[in-house]
Amino acid sequence: MHVLYADDQTTHHYAAVYLQLRRQGTPIPTNDMWLAALVLQHNLVLHARDKHFDRLPQLARV
Repeated sequence: MHVLYADDQTTHHYAAVYLQLRRQGTPIPTNDMWLAALVLQHNLVLHARDKHFDRLPQLARV
């Protein structure tokens, strides 16, 4: 297992996710936006059942 920490690159992904959700009018919890940003940054697959991640089709999910 590797622990991922937010860095400068993560903040750019976070901002893109935030802007996308704001434009869609479909916000999600802040902590989940950070998770989404890390997943996108590191090209990972998100294992989550939370329906609000459906609002981010660019996330690879299982």
